[in-house]
Amino acid sequence: MKGLAKKLFKTFLFSVILSIVANSIYYTVTQKGGDYSHVLTSLSEGIVLLNIIVFVMSLPSLFLVNPAYWNNLSVRLLLYFSGSVIFIITALSLHLQPSFKVVYLVTGGIFLLVHSVFYYLTVKKRV
Repeated sequence: MKGLAKKLFKTFLFSVILSIVANSIYYTVTQKGGDYSHVLTSLSEGIVLLNIIVFVMSLPSLFLVNPAYWNNLSVRLLLYFSGSVIFIITALSLHLQPSFKVVYLVTGGIFLLVHSVFYYLTVKKRV
């Protein structure tokens, strides 16, 4: 399956942008009247780092270049989605402050959503 690395990198870029927007909206809604200029840089840095973690956890999807893995549906789903799903499960099980947990879950959920869109486009193109 050609182009998986390119799609994974696009997933990373789109999820970083969408995560920054979504978490900025969440911060603005929950922290009314707060100083937003200092928070935006640290929030953006944290979200980029979280997306790097999910990106690295999603690297096993590159093994789907092997046609034997791609043709087996259970292996394909496991390799493609396991990284982001494990990140979300880990974020749910960590003992974090609720505001931090929301940032982790939103970031992981957006990555999973964008990754799912690219999976759908890839499968649709092959059929």
